[in-house]
Amino acid sequence: MRLALAAVLLVACRALAAQAAAATAPPPTPPAATPPPLAELRTRVDSLAEAFRREAPAVGLTVALLRGADTVALRGYGLADRAANRPAAPATVYRVGSITKQFTAALILQAVDAGRLRLTDTLGALLPEYPRWGRVTVRQLLNHTAGLPNYTAAAAWQVRMREPLAPDTVLATVADAPLAFTPGERFQYSNTNYFVLGRVLERVTGRPYAELVRTRLFAPLGMRSASYCPDTPAGPNDARGYDGPGDPRDAAPLSMTGPYSAGALCMAVPDYLRWQAALTSGRVIRPATYAGMSRGDSLASGAPIAYGWGLVTGSLAGRRVVDHGGDINGFSADAFWLPDDGVRVAVFTNTLGSVPARLARNLAAAALGLPLQAPPPRLVAAPLPDSVRDAVPGTYRLRLPNGAELPLTLRVEGAGVTAQAAGQPAFPLTYLGDHTFGAAFDPSLRLRIVVEGGRGVRAVLNQGGGTVEGARAP
Repeated sequence: MRLALAAVLLVACRALAAQAAAATAPPPTPPAATPPPLAELRTRVDSLAEAFRREAPAVGLTVALLRGADTVALRGYGLADRAANRPAAPATVYRVGSITKQFTAALILQAVDAGRLRLTDTLGALLPEYPRWGRVTVRQLLNHTAGLPNYTAAAAWQVRMREPLAPDTVLATVADAPLAFTPGERFQYSNTNYFVLGRVLERVTGRPYAELVRTRLFAPLGMRSASYCPDTPAGPNDARGYDGPGDPRDAAPLSMTGPYSAGALCMAVPDYLRWQAALTSGRVIRPATYAGMSRGDSLASGAPIAYGWGLVTGSLAGRRVVDHGGDINGFSADAFWLPDDGVRVAVFTNTLGSVPARLARNLAAAALGLPLQAPPPRLVAAPLPDSVRDAVPGTYRLRLPNGAELPLTLRVEGAGVTAQAAGQPAFPLTYLGDHTFGAAFDPSLRLRIVVEGGRGVRAVLNQGGGTVEGARAP
């Protein structure tokens, strides 16, 4: 899981599966709540942020919480650079990983609003040099139902992720691989979808992606800290990245030509808040277009999915949430808003694997006077019996709430067990006893294997409040 972008985007895939469960279940009645006074809430924010920094652990983070017209909190905690002993601050600049996707989606939707592109346009017309992908539409790329294989999971890219590569060289690592499924048939989070959207933008406009985000989004909105990230952060406000979980260490190197339009942007939290306000008020794309962007889309069958166009729909205690996180070497971020409650939250960290979504959701709950989520228990490894190690290997076909299938393959690797979702890299499991496993990247995750006759027959995955399960394939 420390491999870099290829690995950490598995976290996003897992989170989206859990959010899909919440989005497709009948919405619960929001519990009554009494929002606390501003002074009390500010004290609570400090307490929650400091506890998160210690327990995650995170080297540094910047937190923002807005409630209505009040800026409840906008401050840094811990260190932006451990070696320089430089504290994190509101102006600290972080890599935001897959939060980039909403900016790429907005550029695409600006072209749609201007009549230069249609959601139904196919890659056969837009990028004919990739004939295997000819039937895929722009909309299917936006909502991750295209079936394109994930380049960040491809060994051919992983061995070259430190090199500056041309976009077409990156796409060549998966261009000849078969589609994971018929376009529109299933949801499967794939960075290739948004990488390809960057190539579409360049083809349609004749301008580089980095120039497009700068001139069409950052400059008009006054986002002075925002940029296409450099390979080596060197500015006076740039955070230094660290990889966790556990004892954080310097992040693994990564050329930012790899993340590209799927995950290569940097910014400080105040500029992200400017973006939130502009996007939700109709200053970036038309209000009707934003409505499509910010609600869950659907499969070709009509079955709903939680992913919209660069944003995810979810819930917090029955209240509507619009969300997206991001993970990349050395950095983890989460940012969302509750459109019906006037609450906006952003948590940017310089520590990969710190799972800032936990803090962000507790900050929103505190602002509304709702109960907080308890911190996940620490993983305590149990001895892995030979009988369990021999019983669990195989592929388990997990059924998502929208009817899609997520194959999850368990393998014995040395003395342990790894898991690998279709189109994603493998990650190590921690045995917890009673045929149940956890994962270091999310201490709340539990994977239980039902064993009958010395052989695993079913898997049950719990994460983030959602549960999916499925039988072992023959």
